[in-house]
Amino acid sequence: MVQKAYGDSSMSRTQAYEWYKSFKEGREVIKDLPRSGRPSTSNTEENVAKNKKIVLEDLRMTKNVIALDLNILNGPVHHILHDILDMRRAAARLVPKHLNFLQKEY
Repeated sequence: MVQKAYGDSSMSRTQAYEWYKSFKEGREVIKDLPRSGRPSTSNTEENVAKNKKIVLEDLRMTKNVIALDLNILNGPVHHILHDILDMRRAAARLVPKHLNFLQKEY
């Protein structure tokens, strides 16, 4: 019924039952619990700082070149640029997503 109303953006019936069961058993935290598995080694503070330094030195730097310089994959580089540093590509340069009036003039 929920999937009919919201389409693909809703969770599956099985997942809804799993969440219901968890909260019925006493779970109070809405956020995902830590999972087992290998932790991410690419999104470290050191890589974020290096990534920022490389981009600020040359705004026309591509994700592929940054990935080669840092010796990490393109996916983590994309995540660092877009999600952590909040940058996007504009006119072949990486710039902050939210520009002030003077920055838009340039």
